[in-house]
Amino acid sequence: MKTKTTFFDIKGFFESEVKRLTNKKSTVNKSVRQNDQSEIKKNLSVDWVNELALFIASDINKPAWKDSYKISGDSVRFNYLAIDTNLRTRSVEIKKDQQGRAVFFKIKNITRSKLYESSEELIYIPDSIYTINKNQSVRLLGKNTYKISGTVLK
Repeated sequence: MKTKTTFFDIKGFFESEVKRLTNKKSTVNKSVRQNDQSEIKKNLSVDWVNELALFIASDINKPAWKDSYKISGDSVRFNYLAIDTNLRTRSVEIKKDQQGRAVFFKIKNITRSKLYESSEELIYIPDSIYTINKNQSVRLLGKNTYKISGTVLK
């Protein structure tokens, strides 16, 4: 039995993107930066499940969360903002084109504990680019920053 989604189906959207990009055998030009180290790879074959995992994990359609996000915007551009600051996914911005297709995602995630803090900003434009900006701070181990940027090739 499938439960009705309250919000835009982020998980479903990105799972279908994984299938579509895998079937198309889409490759990427990818840059990865960790702290002061950078690496660029061109025409890279990627595992789309891994590549889009953080987007899929930003699913806000859990039954227990149906009253946990404030919705604003209109049918073309809308935002979900977490009411409960303990939720990992704090905000989601989605833009659609005139045909109703999602054409832009911006997701902000924050995780905090006594030992660990992590913030992520995820941006995805289908068949174009995706970026993952991640900051981590682990008590006793220090801070790390990551920036992953991928340009999707046809």
